[in-house]
Amino acid sequence: MSKQQIKRRYLPDNVTTIIKSIELEVLEDESIVFIGQSLANRGINAHKWSEFKSSNLDNKPVLDTMLRIETILEHRLVTGALANKLNTTMAIFVLKNKYGYKDSKQVDNTHIVKPILGGLSNKVIDVTPVNDK
Repeated sequence: MSKQQIKRRYLPDNVTTIIKSIELEVLEDESIVFIGQSLANRGINAHKWSEFKSSNLDNKPVLDTMLRIETILEHRLVTGALANKLNTTMAIFVLKNKYGYKDSKQVDNTHIVKPILGGLSNKVIDVTPVNDK
């Protein structure tokens, strides 16, 4: 395949066709949980997805289809990990790196300290709730 043929593969009309075919494949094949699987089936490198997305920011139908595909795959990862159908550690890794998930932070709010307002005092009062027993 020549360089011109490779460039033609990713013209806007071709990208639209590729995205629509990926959507159909993702809807039909529930074993697909990562966009790279569907792209690899077409001989396309996984990094092309972000290029396709950035080149279609002004093409609402294509961008909406891409976001719908990503949402479907995100939900498959979550539900597959929760049902122990997928490797939970790998699912967490992908969710953090591809979808922006973060670990929650535990905040201890049982001990609240507030400064006394007014004057030049630097005093602090403890307003921790008292447990009624």
